[in-house]
Amino acid sequence: MLRAIVGAQKGDYILRCAEDPAEPARLKCVLIIGADFAPSSYPPALRIRLFAGHLPQFGWEPVILTTDARYYETATDEENEKLLPENLEVIRTRAIPAWLTRKLRFGDLGLRSVWHHWQAVKRICEKRRVDAILTPIPPYPGIVLGRLAYDRFRIPYVVDYIDPYVTEYYWKLPRRQRPPKHALAYYTARVLEPFALRRVAAVTGVDSSYTADLFFRYPWLKVPSASIPYGGEPADFDYVRQHPRRNPAFDPHDGRLHVSYVGRGGPDMLPALRAVIQAMLLGLERRPELFRRLRLHFVGTTYAHGDQVRHQVLQLAKELSLENYIDEHPERVPYLTAIQIMLDSHALLAVGSESPHYTASKIFPCILAKRPLLAVFHERSSVVEILRETEAGDAITFGDRGPGPATVDAIAQRLQSLLALPPNSRPPTRWEAFEHYTARAMTARLAAVLDRASSNVPV
Repeated sequence: MLRAIVGAQKGDYILRCAEDPAEPARLKCVLIIGADFAPSSYPPALRIRLFAGHLPQFGWEPVILTTDARYYETATDEENEKLLPENLEVIRTRAIPAWLTRKLRFGDLGLRSVWHHWQAVKRICEKRRVDAILTPIPPYPGIVLGRLAYDRFRIPYVVDYIDPYVTEYYWKLPRRQRPPKHALAYYTARVLEPFALRRVAAVTGVDSSYTADLFFRYPWLKVPSASIPYGGEPADFDYVRQHPRRNPAFDPHDGRLHVSYVGRGGPDMLPALRAVIQAMLLGLERRPELFRRLRLHFVGTTYAHGDQVRHQVLQLAKELSLENYIDEHPERVPYLTAIQIMLDSHALLAVGSESPHYTASKIFPCILAKRPLLAVFHERSSVVEILRETEAGDAITFGDRGPGPATVDAIAQRLQSLLALPPNSRPPTRWEAFEHYTARAMTARLAAVLDRASSNVPV
């Protein structure tokens, strides 16, 4: 079991576990730097935890460098720490308090902690052998830490793209739809990203398009790359089944048919979301006695918090007078609560972006929930092939022009079929096919990248 904080050095808080004397000495050490980690429920925290849990099976001992949770602005869930591996070493640093940086009009956790992390990196690399460094982004400012460590210690480093850093997407939107301070973030990224990649040993990404964009943008970048989606972790679902949580979204015993979507919204997903809502209207016209029992829940549609939270799906529902059948919980819920919502649902909905390259790693938790599943995605999204291969759900697809009337009709028909299923129905998932998409399988890909990076240090 994890021990409490046992020591502090120059402001760093070190969370350690009992050392295992049987731990093989041959394990290489990878320092994973991520400002966001458990007890956070945000995607970067989850990705790092999943890697850390499986890396020892592939010859790598992870050491996590992160920020003390006292400096997080977002809500945390202490129970997330129960999911950490027993022998995991976690080093937590201080950060500049958000109350102070907000006076300067920024609050990014990565920016507030990057100096403290660099000080910790120097102390770690001076005292022990580190064979490789992994920097998942976002938060984005940490992208420079691998380069700084390489310049000083000649330790190879890998940058892992959870989301793209430099993106042209928001320039295509009307000014009112762009994120605040987008221009500043964009031009900062254009400076920091090439600096960070000049000495990188390899790059990985949740989607292959992320790394493909890098090679197009920087023709001088000649390094190995790999596509590594999040992957699903069956043990997390087993944990929630054994330790049920309160469902804040709905009462699963109220006699209604609850269909849930757990994941982000955004301008790129509005066409698919609008098609789903139009399909519900169509269903109410065709089978009112069935569709009147339906409640659509959209949970965690924005990364924003506090005063910045805005409803997206509910606005679409109001346009068609369906707000009595649809509710939206824009703020993200804790990871384990999200799993509980999926387990309690009659069926699940997964909605994709208008971009053909949108992978949507959230499809893996949907599969692990073992609930009937309807996915609405671009026809070239990898989700379509994943569902076809695993037989875990049905995909309604659309092309580059977006969902049309035929797509809406297909969604309505499939929704009707899902609502008619008996309670607790399960799809005929081919679990042997899903094994390729587990967190363990994805970590094996990362370990192969680390192996190659540590044996081919760039000059």
